[in-house]
Amino acid sequence: MAELGDDETPEVERIAGEADRRREAWGATLDDMAAMADDFEDEGWTTVRIAAGDSGPFGPSSGKGDEGAFGLAYVIPGDKAETVAELFEATTFPEYEVYRAENDGRVYIVTALFSPETETAVFIAGAWDLREALECATVAVEEGRMYSYLQKLDGTIVGVVEHDDPEKFFPNLDAIRRYAPNGGDGDGDGETDDGN
Repeated sequence: MAELGDDETPEVERIAGEADRRREAWGATLDDMAAMADDFEDEGWTTVRIAAGDSGPFGPSSGKGDEGAFGLAYVIPGDKAETVAELFEATTFPEYEVYRAENDGRVYIVTALFSPETETAVFIAGAWDLREALECATVAVEEGRMYSYLQKLDGTIVGVVEHDDPEKFFPNLDAIRRYAPNGGDGDGDGETDDGN
């Protein structure tokens, strides 16, 4: 019995260490978003800062949204969803930037949407696993475009933005293939990754 417990201890420590790294990376992402928003506010822009309650890529096979839909979905907290819906009714966001970092197969991202006409910027922070991104990334690269869906917890869409450069979201399709559970599907390499 004692040996079994000893064997499990490293796994428990690994999981705890991973949770700590994820918490630190998420905190750094939120700090970066705040700093970027502060810079725009200093220039006189109105900003909205959103820490998505959940986020992740989805592809056409997910059945989410319209047939063939793909992109990153961000669940917007209730206190921000109405604000975002009103902004999307009042203006468009033709400009954007994507700031991302990877840590242990997880992507931490801030998508910044800009409306120069109204000097309004929406900053959305999210995080998702590379292993979930293969279908979305493949379709986005093939189509030459990407979408951000801002939605309520119940799935109601409050804003959608088309992006013309999917590589800002997925700069390394081969890395995504390595993390994907069936990364060899469709590309013939059969390569998988054990997460190390």
